[in-house]
Amino acid sequence: MDLFAIGEYMQERRAKLQIRQEDLAELTGITAKTIYMIENGKGNPSFSTLAKIATVLGLEINLQIKKTIE
Repeated sequence: MDLFAIGEYMQERRAKLQIRQEDLAELTGITAKTIYMIENGKGNPSFSTLAKIATVLGLEINLQIKKTIE
């Protein structure tokens, strides 16, 4: 999982919707500090946290698992 890319995309989407970090925090029940950390690639969010954010931002999470060792 590329945490920097996730955070960057999340920040772009939030800006497009004109939602402040504080508003997103309130809407998701996640702290503003956590939102900040995720957006700056410094957080390691759980799937549950990402799902809450994605719901508010109107995003879809796609999970792909590949077999890497035969």
